[in-house]
Amino acid sequence: MDKFESMIKDFVKEQGVEVAGIAGPDRLSGPPSLDPTYVMPGAKSIISLALPMNVDAIYKFLGKKSPAPHGLDQLQGNQRIFRISEFVAGFIRSKGYNAVAVPPNNIYRRNLDAFANIPNFSHRFGALAAGIAAQGWSGNVMTEEYGAAIWLDTVLTDAVLQSDKPRYSSRHFIDNYCLKCRTCEKTCVAGMFEPHAEEYVLLNGELHPRGKRRDINLCNASCFGLHSLSRDKKWTTWGYHWIDKWIENPPEVTRRGEIKIDLFKAGSATGDSTPRYDLIRRSGSMLWPEDFITGYVQSHSEVPSEEERMARFPAYAERMGVKGLKDDRILTCGHCAIVCGPTVEESQNRYHLLTESGLVVLGPNGKMVHVDTYEEAVTIRQQNPLQVTKLEMLADAWASTVLFHKFYFGVEPKSIIGGVAYDRKLKKAVRAKIRGHKEAGN
Repeated sequence: MDKFESMIKDFVKEQGVEVAGIAGPDRLSGPPSLDPTYVMPGAKSIISLALPMNVDAIYKFLGKKSPAPHGLDQLQGNQRIFRISEFVAGFIRSKGYNAVAVPPNNIYRRNLDAFANIPNFSHRFGALAAGIAAQGWSGNVMTEEYGAAIWLDTVLTDAVLQSDKPRYSSRHFIDNYCLKCRTCEKTCVAGMFEPHAEEYVLLNGELHPRGKRRDINLCNASCFGLHSLSRDKKWTTWGYHWIDKWIENPPEVTRRGEIKIDLFKAGSATGDSTPRYDLIRRSGSMLWPEDFITGYVQSHSEVPSEEERMARFPAYAERMGVKGLKDDRILTCGHCAIVCGPTVEESQNRYHLLTESGLVVLGPNGKMVHVDTYEEAVTIRQQNPLQVTKLEMLADAWASTVLFHKFYFGVEPKSIIGGVAYDRKLKKAVRAKIRGHKEAGN
């Protein structure tokens, strides 16, 4: 089988992917979201692929120059790696095996908590299993070539492949990189990560550390643009909503129910949360014709102004089946990944670029206005309140209910049982680690 693994890797490299790895049956023990048979019954092995994000677009995004280049890179990057994965799956099928490409994003398991965001297959855990990456403090996986600013995708196959030797130890980036940096924690406006406490993922009997997550709903608050003001009030993301009660009273994770209520209130007040999320879902979970994607991306080089860009956007969104969008500022955060470069120095540079770039707030005629101080931002927000009618709020709330019930809400016994069994193994491994440290006198 060694020859076949080499053939797969050569084919992947021909598609322009420099970082890729293989995990066979011996490397796929972990959380339920590392189980490839959930997506493809009979799957035995995976091929994990990584591509870098556009760094110049990241600089423009973090530096408040424009959100458009990074938004386009998000669209094009997800579509590119998905298309390559489909090619790889097709190559494997041509050799007599079954294979499928997992969509790069926004395919989640049904759950009673429709916002749990448990992936059908975790590309991050797949990258750890295939040995091409290790976890960083934020839980995003990192490579030495690109840091955490990467696109990931996975191909599943019923071929029994030989696993690659991991490139990194489980603590490689945590010990050699993150403990000197941890800028990812500082860039989360909602404060999702504990600054110093660790938690672990158990894969193949080994604990993989990451920064402790306070509440995943805090990530949803910032990534969906529902809260965009930094905790020190000195900068913002590209979102134009603030949860006002969080400004002086940051959310406490001991009040998880209250956090969810705050998010529901904030989301229902936007009037367009459903189409915004639906566009993200369709961009990351569906493969679109290449000429459609490249045509839209190339058209942006022809428009000299934000007004013209916005004028073209609704037609593009409608071609993807999404109506009701007025602007293309769909992706507003993701800082914990894009701030993380291949070196500590690069990450610090990106962090300073973000924190020194000031604030952007919604101004006249729906344009984002750049200001230097919190006081200026408050004044502009008061002068230009978001105009959303109660009818728009109700229509959006109903659309969200329909969408989340259609795709995410439900009960999956296999996932529940697998999750309980995994949690027990994880707790046992963590207790053993603590006991070992005490015996060693640490």
